[in-house]
Amino acid sequence: MQVSAKIEMEKWNGDVLDINETVRRLGLRNCSQFLGVHALSGCDTVSYPFGKGNLSALKLLEINIPGLDQVLGQPSVTHAQLQETACTFFLPFYGQKSCTTMNDTRAHLYRCRKKPPPLKKLPPTDANLQLHVLRAHLQMLLWKAADQCDPLVEARNIANFGWNIEGSTITPAVSTVPAAPQALLDVVSCSCTAKGKACSSTRCSCSRAGFSCTDYCKCEGGDICCSPFTSKHMDIEDYEAELDVDNE
Repeated sequence: MQVSAKIEMEKWNGDVLDINETVRRLGLRNCSQFLGVHALSGCDTVSYPFGKGNLSALKLLEINIPGLDQVLGQPSVTHAQLQETACTFFLPFYGQKSCTTMNDTRAHLYRCRKKPPPLKKLPPTDANLQLHVLRAHLQMLLWKAADQCDPLVEARNIANFGWNIEGSTITPAVSTVPAAPQALLDVVSCSCTAKGKACSSTRCSCSRAGFSCTDYCKCEGGDICCSPFTSKHMDIEDYEAELDVDNE
């Protein structure tokens, strides 16, 4: 990548960034992998992991992960290549270089704590990571084709890239693979049904364990569930406070 013109970018606060100097300081290798880091760790069209901000992601540029540029955003790559690249990125992102899969990482992080961490702080399952990396891959395809007149054929059907389309509504696809063995889900579930106060006390086994209620609970994690750990009740201020740096 050679930049022959003088390029500057104005930030939201009026500061001006010298892009040429930024490229010189970071080096061409880091710059070539920067888009991949941005897509996987969260951008405008791809979600980012709870509690993981831009600073943690940028530190991974110190690790050479060629797939961030050579796989993501490249037409005709396989799902296996995308999953391998995502794992190579996410394992050190969660400080677990010795693990080989995201499922192993989830289990290790859960076991190594004296108090079970909230599920939202655990990394995604292997199945959900595959959907996440497909969305990141789609965004990379579009970024890399930004100078082309016609959209890439591969990117025209976003349903192939981890998105659900229902009429005019587009939502991220979520894996239907159980997050844990059925025997465990049978143990970690509640039977709360009281409308207006279901799951709001320590009598709720999920709330007591710091878990989000799910479809396997009597409340189904739905509107009657009042547990603060259930995903739909997450306080946005608490959410932002736990990030190591905001994702602007």
